[in-house]
Amino acid sequence: MTTTSHTILCGSCKCAVQSVPNPKAHDKVTCPRCNRSDRFDAVMRVVKEHVTHSTARALHEGMAKAVRGSKFLKLTSNGPGYRSFRWIASGYGS
Repeated sequence: MTTTSHTILCGSCKCAVQSVPNPKAHDKVTCPRCNRSDRFDAVMRVVKEHVTHSTARALHEGMAKAVRGSKFLKLTSNGPGYRSFRWIASGYGS
């Protein structure tokens, strides 16, 4: 199993957030550019939602490309729509 590290970014200005090293759930996370802040546990909840949503969009787009032009397969769903997030993970679509 491999692990990858991603930076937490502010969803509006895409700036890396600031926090104490090894934050606890109640510690504050702040964007240095726009001063948006929240508790670490709330930030991580939103980042997880962002990663899940971005992954679902990427899978849907890949499936749509794979079945495009197929006589036997048809993709009938539109996939997840656009959504904004207060906090995002770097390296994933926004």
